[in-house]
Amino acid sequence: MQVGAYLDRIGYRGPVAPTLECLTGIHRCQALNVPYENLDVQLGVPVGQDIGPIFDKIVNQRRGGWCYEMNGLLGWALREIGFDVMRVTGAVHRRDRGDSTLGNHLVLLVRLEKTYIADLGLGDGIREPILLEAGVHRQGELVFRLEQL
Repeated sequence: MQVGAYLDRIGYRGPVAPTLECLTGIHRCQALNVPYENLDVQLGVPVGQDIGPIFDKIVNQRRGGWCYEMNGLLGWALREIGFDVMRVTGAVHRRDRGDSTLGNHLVLLVRLEKTYIADLGLGDGIREPILLEAGVHRQGELVFRLEQL
């Protein structure tokens, strides 16, 4: 597994260093060039969190992935570049379905001078990392809100 092959797959051509510019560029490129795909999950094909098979699926086979694959690959690449990355559990639809959803989603926290959320595990999610701060976060026509529960 080579970071260069990953960067080629996502179409990233910018500087490669643990900076906000690099994080934003890589996040945006993967968001726009690798589709969210949960076909294996829907078809009952065994899925895992080992980076080798995920790398093969998304980079070599040029497929997409679901949250644990998309964010798992992103986290691996960012760590290889030198970023401080922490995997945390998320909860999709928690407001509607309650605490039973805790852990049904993988999110990355990337620590630079401040902490950013990196999340490519939803088809209609953020395109660039967002600051881990409560409030409204706009990305073009997309509007996201973080709130403390």
